[in-house]
Amino acid sequence: MVAAGGIVSVGSSAAAAEGIVAAVDPAEQQEQAELARVRRIALRDYRPEVTAEAWHAILSSRRAEAIREFLDSGYQKAKNRAADTVARNTRYIEDVNRFSISGSAVRATSSRVLRGSDSEKGEYVQSGLTKAQELDRINDNRYEEKIAAQTRADRDYVAELAAHDPGPQVRAAAERALSVGDDVAIGLFFKYYWASAAKLDDEAFRRDAADLNALWQSKIRMLTEAALAAEKAERESSGELARKARADAIAAWRSIDDQASQSSVDWAAERDKAATQAAAWAEVAAHARTATTEQDWATVIARAEQGNTSWADEAEWAVQQAGAWQAIAEQARANAAAATDRDRGDQ
Repeated sequence: MVAAGGIVSVGSSAAAAEGIVAAVDPAEQQEQAELARVRRIALRDYRPEVTAEAWHAILSSRRAEAIREFLDSGYQKAKNRAADTVARNTRYIEDVNRFSISGSAVRATSSRVLRGSDSEKGEYVQSGLTKAQELDRINDNRYEEKIAAQTRADRDYVAELAAHDPGPQVRAAAERALSVGDDVAIGLFFKYYWASAAKLDDEAFRRDAADLNALWQSKIRMLTEAALAAEKAERESSGELARKARADAIAAWRSIDDQASQSSVDWAAERDKAATQAAAWAEVAAHARTATTEQDWATVIARAEQGNTSWADEAEWAVQQAGAWQAIAEQARANAAAATDRDRGDQ
């Protein structure tokens, strides 16, 4: 039988064979879902301020209360602190760039990182600037001349990325390099801008996926609370009032079914995006292994292999999310059907 009044799950195989579905405490299930969401933020978010705050909530002795506080307000506060850090780093790098020598490593690297990701800006302030200053000491501020020798094959490959790479930031960076048109721009793309743009695409995907998950979780949470409240009202009343409460519960469960089914579709689309990225990085690795130009193809191979693995993980996570939301939709459908059966029996 289906337990009314909440989300239910299948128990043992023996119970499943007998058609028995065991009830699961909705509050406990909600706590587990919120803990899983915060744990993913702690493990996958690229902002140190956010991950630190997430781990603080996870490890807190206040457990569920701390997790809820993080989701209700701590997450946004941590994102605000991260944004303040990025703003400070950006202003500092802009000042470094403004007063640097033309053609120097400091000028080149600070110009590059200003177009880069938030994490790259932080790394540059921490250590990148010092490394650039050392390069200028060694090369007498003629750094850009050291990477000016490029071949037509490299230019053609950049054009291929500009046309077909699945990442919008990578395509844009490749197009910028081609629009400048000289060997230095192509070399800088291989050495810096490609990796930076790929990181921007990766961070954008993770950020959008987290926001998408938060949006759907919020919708389902409100609808579940409404459904459970309606079923409680049904149990505590009779006659017309009970029928009205039951109708409200049926409507809420059906809304959860609709919303969760759409979320499953959205996560399938995210899976396809991630799978396309994983395949693209596999192709990059294959190209790099046979390339004979003067680029640092060993670094490209390492980056491609890491990108392939990371995007494959994202695709697998999206598959899991799609399945989880489909299960929620199916359970809501079952709860709506159970309420409908009760309604027929009451007529």
